[in-house]
Amino acid sequence: MHVRVQPHAVLLALLLTGAAAHAAGRADQSWRDASLSSFDEAWQAIHETYYDPTFGGLDWAAVRDELRPRVEAARSPDHVREIIREMLARLGQSHFALIASVPASRAPGDARVPVEIRLSGSRFVITGLDPDSSAAAVGLSAGDIIRAVGGESTAGWLPDAGHRDERRRALEAVEHALAALAGPDGSRVNLTVEGRDGERTVTVTRARERGRVVKFGNLPPLSVRADAREQATPAGRRAGVIAFNVWMPAATATIDAAVDRFRDAAGLVIDLRGNPGGLVEMIRGVAGHLIDEPVSLGRMQTRQAELEFRVNPRRSTSDGRRVDPFAGPVALLVDELTASASECFAGSLQSLGRARIFGRQTMGQALPAATRRLSNGDVLLHVLGDFVTPTGVRLEQRGVVPDEPVPLSIDALRAGRDLALEAALAWIDREASAHARLP
Repeated sequence: MHVRVQPHAVLLALLLTGAAAHAAGRADQSWRDASLSSFDEAWQAIHETYYDPTFGGLDWAAVRDELRPRVEAARSPDHVREIIREMLARLGQSHFALIASVPASRAPGDARVPVEIRLSGSRFVITGLDPDSSAAAVGLSAGDIIRAVGGESTAGWLPDAGHRDERRRALEAVEHALAALAGPDGSRVNLTVEGRDGERTVTVTRARERGRVVKFGNLPPLSVRADAREQATPAGRRAGVIAFNVWMPAATATIDAAVDRFRDAAGLVIDLRGNPGGLVEMIRGVAGHLIDEPVSLGRMQTRQAELEFRVNPRRSTSDGRRVDPFAGPVALLVDELTASASECFAGSLQSLGRARIFGRQTMGQALPAATRRLSNGDVLLHVLGDFVTPTGVRLEQRGVVPDEPVPLSIDALRAGRDLALEAALAWIDREASAHARLP
């Protein structure tokens, strides 16, 4: 079974909540032996399974020959991890990562300040928070600009342009911010923020991400959240809004129940903003709530074969009732932290003309991957294949381009508005009027 997880080490903290360390306790020589074996295993796994046998022109054997002597001379297990991550970076693709089995000495912790953040220009903006969280309790709100964390100014967190494209540069900046916001559960940190009434400093308690904690394969524990609510369109029609933070089976029951609840609504909105992926196989079943035929959602090319993902039409409920998949308009909300399985789902439905996409261009990291535990206990996330939509669109690097772009607006956030959702609801009204869909 293939796992699709956002590979960036800090963004993994969005998914991997409470990542318990595995016991290590190795003697000096044993860590060296295990580290060298882990380097060899990582190189070999990629050598055997990477979908492109030419490695995009990279001499993969030469990479091993260059880096292995550095592993032999490494000063510590963390030094070896840095070398392995350098090896993975040589491929220049998403979905390569090394997840350490023990926290590095500089690891921030398994909790964070409970706010969602995005980059607007050079400003780190709070885009959402739970009204019952410690962040809300001290007066933080959407639209606040974070100016400093723990006394460290955010001004230097945006990397120099260099060779990076703007999306990758912004992602690296958000990763830096997330690391600064992370720390031990229950720890406190000072945040200096700028809001409508000027600048102020508050002290916020960090907390582990809420949700149902599940374990999947070699990955650390995952915190899974899924929510559904009814929302009125501007014309007063009934719409359903479904949001979930990761593609994992723990979200399935909520998604299924929500579709059933809103089966007679004027439209559905599926919010994938900030959703970095998960199990790609799930897109077949969720798409089956919206499409009544087993059409192709896209193809995955591996070293050995081409695999096709087909819709699994959902013609009955979990309690045995016969139903038809939802036939009304479907809007998807995406942004720059939408990745992997979420991109495959959004790109596929867009290609099929089954959904309209609102928001901001997605991350462009959409490669199928698997995990493997190495000799030192670390977990290697490595690419198995490439993915294209039913119309042949490759989403890696490109991402999903919204049909209706909706820029991030600090003024709108401060006014309590969600412009992407508003645009989606207005479109549902237009579609319902055009097809005389009166719920």
